[in-house]
Amino acid sequence: MPGMAAGGRILLAYLVYFAAIGAAFPYLPVFYRDIGLGLEQIGVLTAMQAAIQLLLAPIWGGLADRFPHTRMTLPLAAAVATVGAIILFRATDFPTVLVGSLILYAGISGIAPTLDARTLETLGEGRRSRYGEVRAFGSLAFVLSTLAVGFVLDAEGARSLFWIYIPFLVATVAVTATIPRRGGGHQSVNLMRGAGEFLATPGVALFLVGFTVVWASLSAVNAFYSIQVVALGGSAGLVGIAWAVGAAIEVPLMYAFPRIAGRVGTERLVVVGSLAFALRSLLASVIADPIALVLIAPLEGLGFACVFVGGVTVLAARAPAGLQGTAQGLFAGASGLATIIGSVVGGVLAEALGIAGLFLVGGALSLVGTAVVAVALLSRRNPDRIPRPA
Repeated sequence: MPGMAAGGRILLAYLVYFAAIGAAFPYLPVFYRDIGLGLEQIGVLTAMQAAIQLLLAPIWGGLADRFPHTRMTLPLAAAVATVGAIILFRATDFPTVLVGSLILYAGISGIAPTLDARTLETLGEGRRSRYGEVRAFGSLAFVLSTLAVGFVLDAEGARSLFWIYIPFLVATVAVTATIPRRGGGHQSVNLMRGAGEFLATPGVALFLVGFTVVWASLSAVNAFYSIQVVALGGSAGLVGIAWAVGAAIEVPLMYAFPRIAGRVGTERLVVVGSLAFALRSLLASVIADPIALVLIAPLEGLGFACVFVGGVTVLAARAPAGLQGTAQGLFAGASGLATIIGSVVGGVLAEALGIAGLFLVGGALSLVGTAVVAVALLSRRNPDRIPRPA
């Protein structure tokens, strides 16, 4: 790839990395159940993975800012993830699954925030609103991979997801190692001081609180969504279709995000996305047909496109010079904290109330988080509202 421009390499990185995510994210809970793990074990496992993300995502992002001219942070994170995936592939019991998944997520926690920060860095300050156009290629890869892997699992069993997952992680290492840095005139930034400076920006801390509540509810629902599809009589192929349909909605929405935000406003789109998560959870709580769970999956895609792309854009606009990695690392850390809360509480609620009861509680909590996000982003006292793109 020596002749490929930095933008092309970033697009390729999104394609191979999210092809890997599409092979694993919807199906790891099915794999865990297939090797005999219980619902509470799955909840604890997901929470431990999220704890690693909470701890390490800000560190990975901070390292990218601490060493603004090295390109090795991103491929190193992908290499760590690959080692974890290989261990997980060979796992047959809970202790080995735990070790493999923790190593896997030690690497995963650094890939997305660092890749997002590298993308914003490459786009430059004047074109950051176009981040969604780039990220859309990742969702497209997720859709295609999820569909293909669902049918592979139907034919070959849950462990076969790693036949696709591991090679695409290896490809992520290779591709990200070629992406150049554009550190410009930015100086090395102290990790703790940079994080403190960013969190002191008006509206940022409150937004991260509201986002954490919304994402915790989403994490709880997502952790058991695939299991519910199967429990209601659906196949692994139908699980793949459910996730692919949701992600398919993300692709055009992310690509058109700069233009939609120019008309509606980025902050409003984040609030709309949070409401979409709540609606999907509430509807899922009363559905008893796996096909119907597929039919409401587009709400998750709408929510993800608006909340994730909007969140990245909101924080990028508020991050001081040289702190893009720190900003995206803290965003990923907040999602890790949310996943811990959602997974632990979700596992307990699923055992106590059933998965439908968990979905109902998750929908109610999403509404609470949405209200906090709205106050943080739409308050007239917030001086850092993102200007609409021209």
